Amino acid sequence: MKNIIIKNEKNYQIVSGNAISILNSLPASIYELCFNKDMGFSINEVDNHFNITEKLYGEIEDNTKRVLNTFEAIEKNLGVLFSGPKGLGKSLNLRKICVEAIKRGYPVILVKEQFDSISLFIETICQPVVIVFDEFEKLYLDRNKTEKDELQGQDSLLNLFDAALSGKKLFLLTCNDVRNISEFLLNRPGRLHYHFRMNRLSIDEITEYCKDNLKEENINLISEICSLGALISDFSYDMLRSIIFELNTYQCDLQEARKVLNIEARSKSPFNYTVYYTSGETETGFDYIDTASRLYRLDWFREKDGYRNDVRINMTKLQWTGNSDGSLLLDGKYICLLRGEDNSKIEKIIFVPANEGYLAACND
Repeated sequence: MKNIIIKNEKNYQIVSGNAISILNSLPASIYELCFNKDMGFSINEVDNHFNITEKLYGEIEDNTKRVLNTFEAIEKNLGVLFSGPKGLGKSLNLRKICVEAIKRGYPVILVKEQFDSISLFIETICQPVVIVFDEFEKLYLDRNKTEKDELQGQDSLLNLFDAALSGKKLFLLTCNDVRNISEFLLNRPGRLHYHFRMNRLSIDEITEYCKDNLKEENINLISEICSLGALISDFSYDMLRSIIFELNTYQCDLQEARKVLNIEARSKSPFNYTVYYTSGETETGFDYIDTASRLYRLDWFREKDGYRNDVRINMTKLQWTGNSDGSLLLDGKYICLLRGEDNSKIEKIIFVPANEGYLAACND
């Protein structure tokens, strides 16, 4: 068979005729974006099919359905950002969306390098596709974080993400720290419609994972593991898997495992908290819970009259329970008012990990 010569502007490519297939659209598979200075951009099919064999916890299934259903319901681009520390399921949720997108007939293109003029190439793709930027802030720097020309950073992609532009593409981005994301992408649902924040494992996720993976004789340690998770602002699956491995393998208690593992519950963890009275009134405050204390004191001031309230929390008897959003509930029976008032006045205190306070503490 004769060779076929493909001419693209001033570039000529000679290929064997039996290697050529003319397609009307890109098949639903996984591709990697490539660039050659002589041939320009191209995409190569890769063998990685994002097989997911592990059980999915938390809101991954719900997030996946919402993203793909929204993408199919609109006739424009859709941007999605997953943010949070490593080990909390950002990339797993991204992979799950890609797997389901392929089932629905959408090709997936992985961008693993920083390319100039990538927007021009992506805009030439006429069919609905999924474009993935894993660890986006490392591929494309925010102009405030670098001295490089802003056209090579995140600003070069702003128009690409605009939902109003022609085309229909699903952009999936992950980042470890939203402080490295351009201000022109955050709070801009026209560019990034969804922002899924993964800051910590919830008590429900920790409990369910422990029930699935702890040996039967260690099930009674779940409440202790939840308490530890509640006191680490970025508690992740990596930490949880390591803890469970130690407990199952060496038949030790949680205290012994913590001594040897690279996991540290800081001596003070920041929380916003709300005090709920049996009367229906509430008060709010902020404090750094001292995890090393046997009895810990909370102080706050009532907004209506400035009256100071203070209570003691029995840290040795803490049994944290919580919701899927990561909030932690402490029953009133572990709380002691210090001013001689009736302890039964307080029904509960709900703590919410204060991520900004945690980050500020780390930078001090």
